[in-house]
Amino acid sequence: MAKLKVIRNMIDKNTGVVRYAGDVFEVNDANRIKELLDAKVVEEIKENKPNK
Repeated sequence: MAKLKVIRNMIDKNTGVVRYAGDVFEVNDANRIKELLDAKVVEEIKENKPNK
């Protein structure tokens, strides 16, 4: 699972949802994540977990 941030407006071909630059959403499918990253429409958000 990855959190992705849209960097170019897009229409998600799998769901038909319009996503605008700046939107953040989660994707569970590794193949779909790779497809979106390769298309250069999203960037992966790295979460910094606080040290306890």
